[in-house]
Amino acid sequence: MRPLTLALAVLFPAATPAATQQAVDTTVAVQGFLQQDDEFGIWTIVVPLPLQVLGTRTFVLPVVGKRNRWTRYRNRYIEATGPVTRLPERGDPGIGMEIVKAKEIEPPGTARSTVDHGMTLHADVSLSVIPNRFSWHDDTGSQTGVNPMLLYTIVNRRAAPIFFFLPNDDFLCVTITPAKESAGWDSTTHVKNPDARRFAVQRAGGFRDAIHFPLDAAPRPGRYLAHVGICAVDDYDVTAEFQVQ
Repeated sequence: MRPLTLALAVLFPAATPAATQQAVDTTVAVQGFLQQDDEFGIWTIVVPLPLQVLGTRTFVLPVVGKRNRWTRYRNRYIEATGPVTRLPERGDPGIGMEIVKAKEIEPPGTARSTVDHGMTLHADVSLSVIPNRFSWHDDTGSQTGVNPMLLYTIVNRRAAPIFFFLPNDDFLCVTITPAKESAGWDSTTHVKNPDARRFAVQRAGGFRDAIHFPLDAAPRPGRYLAHVGICAVDDYDVTAEFQVQ
């Protein structure tokens, strides 16, 4: 299996002042991950498909205005609505969105499985392919720039922590296979620190990891099955479908 760098790992249980804006041009509703750059204090919504607005095409939409209202959604997949404005600083991109309302949503096509060991352990495992329907190339043959990811989550539903002890640095085993074939693309993420081989998902808490996959994982149009699980533990596997158009 080929190694794949971890894109995002979150165990979950101050922004700079907003830039002066020009007149509002349009209002949009977008879905994506709300993220914060701690170094620069910048908030963004990272969208799975390119957003075309005010003459700008982007996967990253800066957030302006009262951003601290939405800190509870950091690193969550949300639907946000609000006006998009051209910014006088003309950054990259030269637009920003002021969120008027937002809510956490489940990505389309999310698959779920359950680990149930009676009174001792109960966990919900989910896998989302984001986006779950996309094209690598547009009608002209040009690359769309889509950067799909697998979002893998474990939520602990019991009062006691769930402990994991990994025998080596292999962490998540990933396979992507055409729906009507038995062979496909596979990869393995790795823990970089030996201490990380022992970790716990706390009571009422969860683990979340996002893994990007390349074009050669699903190169042709058609239906695919993505399968993710902890390499050394069978119980936490889950499979989700997605479509390449």
